[in-house]
Amino acid sequence: MPSGGKNEQAPARPLDLAPGPIHRPKLHELVASRLEALIRSGQLKPGDSLPSERDIMAAFNTGRPAVREAFLSLQNKGLIVTESGRRARVRQPSVDNVMTTLDGVVSMIIDDRKSLKDLFDARVFIEAAMARHAAQYINADQLRALEEALAQNRRAIGDRQGFDASDIVFHRILFAVAGNPVFDSVHSALVSWLMDRWARLVRNEQTETAAYEGHAAIFAAVSRKDPDQAEAAMRDHLGASWAVWAEQLAQTAG
Repeated sequence: MPSGGKNEQAPARPLDLAPGPIHRPKLHELVASRLEALIRSGQLKPGDSLPSERDIMAAFNTGRPAVREAFLSLQNKGLIVTESGRRARVRQPSVDNVMTTLDGVVSMIIDDRKSLKDLFDARVFIEAAMARHAAQYINADQLRALEEALAQNRRAIGDRQGFDASDIVFHRILFAVAGNPVFDSVHSALVSWLMDRWARLVRNEQTETAAYEGHAAIFAAVSRKDPDQAEAAMRDHLGASWAVWAEQLAQTAG
């Protein structure tokens, strides 16, 4: 006779209770968790200063290194801001904060060619959608701004710094048409992540002229309110851009 009440049942399937290591939180993780709980509960609000390092050390009976590691962890999550000579403060939540926390990871993987291509493909997908949306919804002021950015891009051919700056502005306007701050943050993040690689490319008037012509084709389609052609022009433009990247990456690898 089995022991226990009549409602006791055996598990439907064996439980996986194989022995294995259990992670014991480090001291700085516990400190960070407590502080994060105060932030998420609203006891510490955006703009509020955190307690001093000394007060936190006394409250949690820990040393300064654990407190500083906890601050670094919270900063990496985008929850606080630390500045030399000032107390750490709770950061106002925003999409920019979220994207910024990815900087370290992206900078580590971007030197891998496949990861770089994956990131570039994501850019193509997003920017093609932005061009399509712009062709449908751009207003007169935004169209004038896009035209001026295109003109600046043409005038800057041969001036590497000026050309790159006007290139960024042209694409940023297409993102701004949606009026969604998430898209603005995505654009800023993509520029930040790709800029280092972008700066390493060997550019000349020929490649800059080709890039300008790609922008001109996008502008023409957007101004005609032709979403299909705007999307196609963006894909062609970025495809030609990747061809330049791929050629130079191959030369570097060789």
